[in-house]
Amino acid sequence: MTSQEIFTSALVYERKIRDLYRQAVTVIDDRRGRQIFDALARDEQSHVDFLEYSLEQLKKNDNIDIEKLQTPIPTRKQIEADVDKLRTAIPEKMLGDVKRVLASALKLEKETSAFYRDACAKTEGEIESILKKFLDIEERHVDVVQIELDHASNSGLWFNFMEVDLEA
Repeated sequence: MTSQEIFTSALVYERKIRDLYRQAVTVIDDRRGRQIFDALARDEQSHVDFLEYSLEQLKKNDNIDIEKLQTPIPTRKQIEADVDKLRTAIPEKMLGDVKRVLASALKLEKETSAFYRDACAKTEGEIESILKKFLDIEERHVDVVQIELDHASNSGLWFNFMEVDLEA
C-alpha cells in the first residue's frame, strides 16, 4: 500500500468517527455529554484536515509537517491523574442514548487504532512517524470513550478495573 492509499483509507476512518461524534452532539440531552462529543468531533476534523493536507503534500513531493498534527485530548496518564476530579464531574444520569453512542464510538475508535497499528507496520520513515502519532491520538480517544462508557453503564468499572471489591 502506498502512502497515498494509506492516507486515503485513514480519511474514511476519520470521517466516519467524526460524523458519529457530530451526530451524537445533536441527540445527546446532557450538556457535558455534548461537550465531550463536540471536542472529539473537532479533534477528528483536525485529523481529516491533516490527512487532506498530507495528501496534497505527497502530490507535490513536499515534506509533511508532523507538528501540524496535534490533539487537545489528554494522555491516559493525565486522565488517571485527574480521575477523582472526572468522577465528580460526570453526571450520575446522562440523558439521551449516550450508552449506544459511546459503544459505537468505542468500536470505531478501536477499529481506527487497529488500522493505524497495521499501517505503521507497513511503512517507515516520515510516514511511519505520522501514523504512530495518529495511533497515539486514537488510543487517547479509546481511553476517553471507555471512561465515559464505563461510567454511563454504571458497571462498577473504571478504566476497565472494578471500582469496588465486593468480596472484601
